Amino acid sequence: MIIGQATLADDAAQGLPPERERTAALLDELQVAEGAGADALARWAACCREPILAALLHLVALRDADHATLAGARRRELGGHAAGEVSRGLAGFCRAIASAELSDRSKLSMLLARFPAEARDTFADEIASVGEDDETRALLDVIGDDERVSLTWLRMLHDAPPVLSLPPTAGVNPTLLEFLDALAAAERGAADVFDAWARVCTAPSLRGGLRVLTAREATHAHVARARLQALGGGAIAAIDDATRRGALAHFGAAAVADGDKLDTVLARYGTDDAIAESLREHAQARDTDPITRTELEWMASTEVATIAWLRRYRDAG
Repeated sequence: MIIGQATLADDAAQGLPPERERTAALLDELQVAEGAGADALARWAACCREPILAALLHLVALRDADHATLAGARRRELGGHAAGEVSRGLAGFCRAIASAELSDRSKLSMLLARFPAEARDTFADEIASVGEDDETRALLDVIGDDERVSLTWLRMLHDAPPVLSLPPTAGVNPTLLEFLDALAAAERGAADVFDAWARVCTAPSLRGGLRVLTAREATHAHVARARLQALGGGAIAAIDDATRRGALAHFGAAAVADGDKLDTVLARYGTDDAIAESLREHAQARDTDPITRTELEWMASTEVATIAWLRRYRDAG
């Protein structure tokens, strides 16, 4: 989420072709900035006085850590070296938003001021700069979807009155615990399927997106499992072995065309929003607590973005 302010070493020192040098440098910058941002947001979440905002900051920090990892992995594949370091300006900003001395509302305003509301394409310039590297272009495109979801949620909380405390809950609905348990298992399974697909994918422009989707689903599994445990539930759900093996065999098969795999996924959802129906149903239930509601709605937003991206890719031919 905090991009564009790492300090880069001389690209030419890496000894790569000029275009690859630029892309590797960009990925290095992204890795450094997103890593610094993830740490700062996690520290802010730990001292945040607004429980719903704290929960959201934790989610965004997890997402930014994923972005740093993905950028670093792609940079290494291109032969680039870790050259960047956190600039003085970025380090100062991160210290400010991690500080317990500033108010949460001041820090939220500082963060959002970096991203004009009318600028939808967070990574437009970066995507344009990578030239013919379709895999990196797709990686940045899907990461950009994550950033837009995060900013939308942060703006919504900024525009709403602060919530400084939450009412005590009378108890947790067992149905919600069952759903979170099943959700964690399903999201872990989806991450494994996307990973298997990415490993054999022949189209760089699809493979880059699939790598981000793998991380996205794995984080959803982690969040659902952690919330289940926080509410006192135990992890018992698992995907049927035959179903799991069948999915991995299909999506991990190099002989199955990427177009057929896309059609298999998209045939399950008549619209992009269809994938989020169960998430939103449980989020909006009367007895769902505000933290769980926020986490489920946030996951719903990014699940919709997943299907929308896959559909755009397929429709683009």
